[in-house]
Amino acid sequence: MITLNVRRVGKLGLAALLSVAFLTTACKREEQPETTSTGGSDAVGQAALDDGDWSRAYDSFTKAIEADANDVDAYYGRAAASLARAQEHYSLAQAHATNQKIEEGKAEAAKADDFFKKAVADADAILKIDPKFADAWFIKGVVCQYQGMWDEGIEAFTECVKIDGERAEAYQRRGEIYDHICDYMNSSLDFKKASELGYTDDSTGTSATDSEEGHVDINDLNYEPDEPGEGAPSEEK
Repeated sequence: MITLNVRRVGKLGLAALLSVAFLTTACKREEQPETTSTGGSDAVGQAALDDGDWSRAYDSFTKAIEADANDVDAYYGRAAASLARAQEHYSLAQAHATNQKIEEGKAEAAKADDFFKKAVADADAILKIDPKFADAWFIKGVVCQYQGMWDEGIEAFTECVKIDGERAEAYQRRGEIYDHICDYMNSSLDFKKASELGYTDDSTGTSATDSEEGHVDINDLNYEPDEPGEGAPSEEK
């Protein structure tokens, strides 16, 4: 079950993921024109991602995959769509937890779980075709970070930076995990590396770990507040 106890996984990470998806697919089409037989569905899927229409993107990339089971671009696009939908349900679960709407929060958390699983399944499908697809490892790391799977998240982000040593956000996110599990030496090294590579939170110009935006532990869906109507507990430092 989703735990939602990561320090900060928000719009910045999702935006970065989707922007990489667009760049990755465009690059691969130039390098591998033989995979463009499903270009129609891929193009519709890309347009849908650009519009934020995750359901249409998911369906379009699914058609592309049905036409070509080795279309890594389509798997990646569909994983991005699934991750986006998971993030939406995650945010709703947080909001319900804050407002003491326990059952609604649980329902949204379950939906988030489902889409996170779909994103990982597509990432795994990519890695069976191309184990060196750094963005697939990045997706797995993001999902693990959302779900509190710390060891798996570290492993995924480590594989990502082995392949793409300039991936600043992968270092940043791995650092956040290390920080969460109190491995401050490794977290400091990763934050430093991310900073050297130019990583900042675009909305504030600061490291994502400095932001307290949107943090609510999913366990809040089950807690007994001291006073009726009280908001979620303050986040763990």
